[in-house]
Amino acid sequence: MNVHQRINARKIVLSYFYENCFFDKLLHQDAAIKEALFIDNTFESQTEKFSEERELFLNMIKDNYMSWEPEEWLMYVLNYFFNEWKAEDVDIDYMLRVWSNFAKYQEEVIKKINWYAQSFDYYQMDVIDQALFILWYVEWKELDTPKEVILNELVEIAKRYCDEWSPKLINGIMHNIIAEMWN
Repeated sequence: MNVHQRINARKIVLSYFYENCFFDKLLHQDAAIKEALFIDNTFESQTEKFSEERELFLNMIKDNYMSWEPEEWLMYVLNYFFNEWKAEDVDIDYMLRVWSNFAKYQEEVIKKINWYAQSFDYYQMDVIDQALFILWYVEWKELDTPKEVILNELVEIAKRYCDEWSPKLINGIMHNIIAEMWN
């Protein structure tokens, strides 16, 4: 394994997980949906129209942002967002193995976070924290990457991209999940 290729691949996969977490969180936040419809001059007091527009809005998000096949999205991202890299600059095997398992583990991660987080639930977390948890979990389950390596790398990513409390949060919850799975 080439470390540089793995780092590049992890950046791409994290962007995919982030986008999926963002739209998933949007689907679970009624206030954001109401605001989006309000901007489009659809008001909650217009009961029938509001219900129809809400359904259309939710379906648009699911159809346009959450229905791509992983390989299709991978090619799109590589061609338009990470196009300065050549294929040999990225660990494609890692990407496909981790990338394609987002949906497989998402619900499991949500349940575990909700179990171990004491004062909030998964959907109250920052989107980047959600994406990091799922990335860690999928990589650990699918690639058997040593837990110490993943913990260290994701805490470092959290220090760089998240708020000041995220590294401690991620570290604490991840340790609880690992302890549960090793017993």
